[in-house]
Parts: sequence; structure tokens; C-alpha cells
Amino acid sequence: MTPAPSPAAVAAETQVPDVPHPEPASWAEPAPGYLEQDAMRFFYRWGGHLSATLIRVRSRFDGDLDQYLLYLVFLLAEISESLPRGPRPPQTFRRRRGLNALSLADITQIPRETTRRKLLALVERGYLVREDDGLFTLGEAYDVDQFFTDLKPLFWDAVRMER
Repeated sequence: MTPAPSPAAVAAETQVPDVPHPEPASWAEPAPGYLEQDAMRFFYRWGGHLSATLIRVRSRFDGDLDQYLLYLVFLLAEISESLPRGPRPPQTFRRRRGLNALSLADITQIPRETTRRKLLALVERGYLVREDDGLFTLGEAYDVDQFFTDLKPLFWDAVRMER
């Protein structure tokens, strides 16, 4: 009678050598370098949309992207205020908070005097309002809907690669 093999011997015989398992078809690259090429196409297309968007926005702000950057700080603050975050007072009781030129200069890294000059230009064109206390708030000339319309070409759906 032959003695029964030890459990270690059985495990050694049945052990599969370390061979990498092929990835499922949904994860596999169709051809070597395909994903890198696809990513390059995506970023090329997205870069084209970015430059076209910046050109359009630049013309809306008299060729001054710094003005757009300053305006964007106000717009993002407005969007932030509308995000749900627990109990808040009704809209009629909330006071819009303004920003001063020094704070905006710090936020945007634009020199203070340049920031002040650009803010006054935005007030003159209705993009911002200067309150009695000297703080600047969002005006009515360009709203959130126009902002999203201008930036829509940069969203994923607009630059998605067709297969």
C-alpha cells in the first residue's frame, strides 16, 4: 500500500504557476498604445475647446482674462451660497456678502491697485455692484446660466471621443 501524500505535496502539485491572468475583454487595450493615443486625442480636443472658450470669454470681458478671473470669484461665491448645507435662513433674510479689493488681490494674486481698477471697470459694465460700504457684489450683466453656457464645451459630454 502506498502512503497518502502529505497535504503540502498535494498543494504543490495542484498549485498553478504564477502566470498573469489575462484581463477581461472590457479592460483590455485593443492595441498597444491605444489608450495613450485616445488620451492624447481627448486632451487635444479638450485643449481646442478650452482655447475657443477662453477666446469667447475674453471678448465678453473686453479682452481681459483677469477681469474674468475676478468675476469668477464672485460667481463661485454665489454658487457656493446656493449649495445645500443644512438649515439656513430664508433667502429674503440673507444679506449678500461683498468682497473688497485687498481680499480679491490676495485670492487672485493680482496686484491690489490693478485689482481695484479692474473691479471698477466691472462695476461700470454692470458685472459687479459697489455697495455703500465699499464692498463689491455680483451684478446682473452676466449670470450663472450664461457662465455654464460659456463653459459647456469643456464638460465631458462635449469632448467625449466617439468610437
